[in-house]
Amino acid sequence: MDLGPESSYTKFPVEISRGDQSYYLVRGKKGYLLLSTTCPHYGGRVADQGTTFRCPEHGWRFEHTEGECINGPRSRMVSFPVIVEKGHLIADLT
Repeated sequence: MDLGPESSYTKFPVEISRGDQSYYLVRGKKGYLLLSTTCPHYGGRVADQGTTFRCPEHGWRFEHTEGECINGPRSRMVSFPVIVEKGHLIADLT
């Protein structure tokens, strides 16, 4: 999925919707990722709380760069790799 020019993204995370799916585009030490907004535990919608993502269903919080859970069991948000190709961000959702 072509997310557009890399230069158009200056602040992270950025919420991105495609059809009925939504994601957060994040940038971490290893580059860009798309993180699913669906909580990996209970299926609630994870929301951006400023410094972390949080699931309102049970309070799990996830950090902003890799989607790792920071206050519960070893878990993480479902992620998809994003590469830069000819100046555009391209996500692999397979």
